[in-house]
Amino acid sequence: MERLNRFFDKIEQLGIDVALIYNVEYSSKPSTYYLSGFTGSLSVLVLNRDEQFIITDSRYFEQARQQTKFHLVEYRNGDFFENIKMVLDRFKPRTIGLEFQRISHNAFLKLSEKIKANFVPLDTVLDTMRSIKEPQEIENIKKAIWISEKAFLKTIESVRDGITEKELAAEFEYNMKKFGADSVAFETIVISGVRTCLPHGRPSNKKIVPGEPITFDFGAVVSGYCADITRTVFFGKPDDEFKRIYQTVYEAQTLALNGGSAKMKGKSVDALARDYIVQKGYGQYFGHGLGHGIGLEVHESPRVNSTNEELLPESAVVTVEPGIYIEGKYGVRIEEDVLVKKDSFEKLTNLPRELMTV
Repeated sequence: MERLNRFFDKIEQLGIDVALIYNVEYSSKPSTYYLSGFTGSLSVLVLNRDEQFIITDSRYFEQARQQTKFHLVEYRNGDFFENIKMVLDRFKPRTIGLEFQRISHNAFLKLSEKIKANFVPLDTVLDTMRSIKEPQEIENIKKAIWISEKAFLKTIESVRDGITEKELAAEFEYNMKKFGADSVAFETIVISGVRTCLPHGRPSNKKIVPGEPITFDFGAVVSGYCADITRTVFFGKPDDEFKRIYQTVYEAQTLALNGGSAKMKGKSVDALARDYIVQKGYGQYFGHGLGHGIGLEVHESPRVNSTNEELLPESAVVTVEPGIYIEGKYGVRIEEDVLVKKDSFEKLTNLPRELMTV
């Protein structure tokens, strides 16, 4: 209830009478889960400090009773938006808070036709709250990291001449679930050779052969919370150029890991790594931001990039993932998950960062 009370404090300061979290096909699942504990694919939360309701259909009646203490409103047939209106009429709201970024234009039009009120965005309120992790949230992320790393070490034992990227990715996901993951945070990336220059390349039927790098980007989910880790390893003996690029990424990341804290803006932490890569002559090959928040989603606030003018919040969990990608040759990325503390970053990941060969 403490989390809900903090939420109510914030929306009341904005003059919001009632919050409406519209979750259809998981559109607002993260915030729905964050506020209520419900994990189903269809629900609407209608809540303020006085009363909290969850509307869902027959697939989820029992699940909703088990997962949340909200009053259950059973939707069985008819106009779904009329059911929402029926609940909202209890509140007689003048101002309703919505996650504007997570509701479709069509759904918003139907809501505004049924309900005559002023709709205001809740996105910043929830993004800000969710970016600051509670102790149990941090523990869930640590468990997800532990499973992810254990699965990585098991999976690289299977690297052999001729295995395909898809086969290795499938084995990786199997290992994560075998070691206790509830699910995977995103489609596991296993790419090799020249394909490692694709920052978010998808596993293909390409066969892995000696003499080339392999990039693994992976993360398990535990109790709704994500890990996000990347390692680039070399199958065989790397040449001097590859080792030089890897060392550049490694040293850039070290600067950010050692220099980051809640006293720094997101753009300033990004610059710690980016300026070093530029200095080494690879600036044009580092095109994405240094990192992002993780939690209920694998990409959430805060952002660690060149446009974030805000200080990183203490107790956020963020990634630090510099990369160099040279088209037509190969790419290197190393990614850590860290807890933002007042004066430092606490590294939550434990795998070696030095170049690994298999």
